[in-house]
Amino acid sequence: MLHGFYPAAVCYYPRMLLASFLKRFVRTLIPEPFRHLARQTGWSRRKGKIDPFEFLSSLTFGQMSASRPTLSSQAQSLAEPVTRQGIDQRYNPEAVKYVKASFAHIMAETLDWSPAHPQAEQLRAHFNALYLLDSTSFDCPDSLKEIFPSCGGDGSPANIKVLLRYELIAGRLEPLHVLEGKRSDQGQALKAAERLLKDQLQLHDKGFHDAKAWQAAQQRGAYLLMPLTHSVSLWMAGAANEKEEELDLAAALEASVDNRVQWPEIYLGKKGHRAGPVRLVAFRLSPESAARHRQGLRESMRTQGRTPSAKALQLAGWLLLVTNAPAQKLPSSMMSYLYRLRWQVELIFRQTKSVLRLDKTECNDPSRVQCEIWARLICAVLLFLWHAHASAECILRHQCEVSFEKLIRLMQHWGLTIARAFLSEPRELLQLLRTIWKQILLNARKGRQKSRPTTWENLVDLWLNSNSIPA
Repeated sequence: MLHGFYPAAVCYYPRMLLASFLKRFVRTLIPEPFRHLARQTGWSRRKGKIDPFEFLSSLTFGQMSASRPTLSSQAQSLAEPVTRQGIDQRYNPEAVKYVKASFAHIMAETLDWSPAHPQAEQLRAHFNALYLLDSTSFDCPDSLKEIFPSCGGDGSPANIKVLLRYELIAGRLEPLHVLEGKRSDQGQALKAAERLLKDQLQLHDKGFHDAKAWQAAQQRGAYLLMPLTHSVSLWMAGAANEKEEELDLAAALEASVDNRVQWPEIYLGKKGHRAGPVRLVAFRLSPESAARHRQGLRESMRTQGRTPSAKALQLAGWLLLVTNAPAQKLPSSMMSYLYRLRWQVELIFRQTKSVLRLDKTECNDPSRVQCEIWARLICAVLLFLWHAHASAECILRHQCEVSFEKLIRLMQHWGLTIARAFLSEPRELLQLLRTIWKQILLNARKGRQKSRPTTWENLVDLWLNSNSIPA
């Protein structure tokens, strides 16, 4: 459901982009399909005061504006007056199924929404899609410890992990799983790789290293890019009738005077758990960055009562990246620039927690907590669609992008108004959405330092718009 080939975007003129996007947005959120899901999941058996679609919109948009996500604030978004106790009674296991099914419906309806981000679109000549994969976790009430057990120890007995990926070219957020906190990233690596299709690239951190994930990507004609896991052994294939040779990476880098060192064909891990061949490229860090990394390593080891080895300190002075993408698709010199884009997913998590309050709840009811999480993921998906389309138009009009942080805070201001507008006629709703759209283009533009090129500008100038392929 959450994967597939996304067709090339159409580059709309601003007025066409606005009309097309807003009409599709309204059509996606027409009430009847959600009422059908409520009946299908058993949450709605007869007509009552609380309409299923109103319940969902109040939980997503209405709660976004509230200073605290309480039952009383949710009640303010409903057409008919309802007590907080009346809403509380509607949170049950069937409600979780309904909100989760609504999330799946919205994801399926919005999979092919793809505005034309002029810079990101240039990447499509190299990769059909570019995914940023990561996870975040947070503690939840102890009442959920049977559903979402944590890793144990001195922390909370209940912890939730959300695994998501962000498709950079289309600007699409795709939450993949809501998991128990004790689940490791490495355990999800293979499932994520199996979602990839031919000529798609996925960026993730070293916690997702798994030999089977590399093998799955290779079989699908897809590509991975990630930092090297230092605990993994490296092997170079020998010539005919010669044994393979283990690479002492720290010694090789210590002996090098170059700022970039690469091995075009390396195998990761011992036999039985091996991945490859892959390219390994080492980028020497600046003295300041290397010093910070080494200090961080020493501090991390000190808290464990250990001292870092000379080998570990040597490797800390380099950015080590591995990929199975050929140099014709991803030049070695561009790997570090491209990998920097992965930090956008960290910003996504920060905004979903600080503004959408993904990790906050006002209750201990397991059903209500789960409904709130799925509703906030719905909200995040929809807001990222707004961001992608507004950025595309802003680039066409003003040659700059829209700040997601500014957009999400502006939408937070309008949240309750949007929730109530869904109860009005479509024409009135569209008029409100047009007003919000204008506010975004005017007040949510991204600022930047003119003297400092962005990561996108480096990629465009040095690679995507270059007549020659960088080494």
